[in-house]
Amino acid sequence: MRLRFVFLAGAIFGGLLGYYALWSHLMSRVEASVQAFQAAQKAQGRRFEYRGTQRGGFPYRLSLRLDGVSWSDPRGSAWSIESDALVAHLQFWSNQHIVFELFGSQNLAWRDATGPRRVSVQPERGRASLVLDGADRWLRFAADLQNPIFGGDLEGFSAQRTQVHLRQGGNVPPTQDVALQIADLMLPARLDGPLGRQIVELSLVGKQTGPWVGTTPEEALDGWRDAGGIVEFSTIALQWNRLKLGGDGSLTVDKQLRPLGAMGGKLQGAEAGIDALVAAGKMKLNEAAPAKLALAAMQKKDAGGEAHLPLPLTAQDGWLSLGPVRLFMLPPLLTLKK
Repeated sequence: MRLRFVFLAGAIFGGLLGYYALWSHLMSRVEASVQAFQAAQKAQGRRFEYRGTQRGGFPYRLSLRLDGVSWSDPRGSAWSIESDALVAHLQFWSNQHIVFELFGSQNLAWRDATGPRRVSVQPERGRASLVLDGADRWLRFAADLQNPIFGGDLEGFSAQRTQVHLRQGGNVPPTQDVALQIADLMLPARLDGPLGRQIVELSLVGKQTGPWVGTTPEEALDGWRDAGGIVEFSTIALQWNRLKLGGDGSLTVDKQLRPLGAMGGKLQGAEAGIDALVAAGKMKLNEAAPAKLALAAMQKKDAGGEAHLPLPLTAQDGWLSLGPVRLFMLPPLLTLKK
C-alpha cells in the first residue's frame, strides 16, 4: 500500500515538474518573441526598449511584465509611445490573442505643423486586447480604461470609462470597424459653460474606409482624403446636460484638413446649445436670438410629444451648420490645441 502511494506521489510530482518545464519553455519563447520584435524594429529605424521583465501567470497562463516600455520612430512626426508598465497575458493554446494590463501612465507624443504634441492617460484600471492573424498582422484591438485621467494636450479631462474598439474589414479598399464610447466625460474648468462640464454620454460607431500612409499626420490625412477616405457612422450619440443628439452620418476632411460631412437624426435642447456657443465666443449675442427663433420654427414633436429638431447637421466650407443656420467656424483638425 505504501509503495503504491509512493508511485502515485512520484507520478504527480513528475507530472507537475513536466508541466512546469513546458510552461518555462513556452515563457522562453514569449521572451524570445519580444526580443525578435525589438530587433525587427531596430532594423526598420525604430526603437523598442524596456527596463526589465518579470515572468508570471503559472500555472494557468503565460504572463510577461515589461517595465519602462518605450517605442519611438525618429522619422517624420517622431511618434513615440511610453508605458510605466504593462503585463501581456497569453493562453497556452494560442499566441495570437494577447490581453494587456496597463499600469501607471501611458504616453503618446508626436510632432505636427504646430510643434510637439503629447497626450497622456493614467487609468485606475486599464486593459487592452489584441488579436493577430497567422502572419502577426492585427485583426482586432480593444482598450477599456476605467476612471482615466488625461494629461498633456488633454490636461484637465477625465472620464468614468473610455472604450475603444477597432476591427479590420476588407482589404480593397482597406476598411476598419471603429467604435468609441465615453461615459461621464468631465471637461476641464477652462471649458465650463452653460452646459456644464459633464458630458454624460459620447458614442461613435462606424466604419473607416481608406489607406493611412505617410510619415506625418498631415501626409496621412492628405493621402487618406485623396484616396476617397471616409468614416461612415452608424451611431452618433451625445448627451450633454439638456442637449441630446442622436443619429448617423459621414465624415472626411477638405483640402484645408477641415471636417467635411453631414449627419442625420434629431437634436433636443438646441436652445441650450446656442447659449453655449455664445458663452464660448463661437456666436455673437445679437446672433443668438434670431438663431433660436429659426431653430424653434424648425422643431417637430416625436410620438411622445417631445420637441426636437430634425437634422441635417453639416460641416462644409469650414462651417458647422444646422439646416440653413450657421453655428460656428471649424478650424483644421491638426491645429486644434488647448
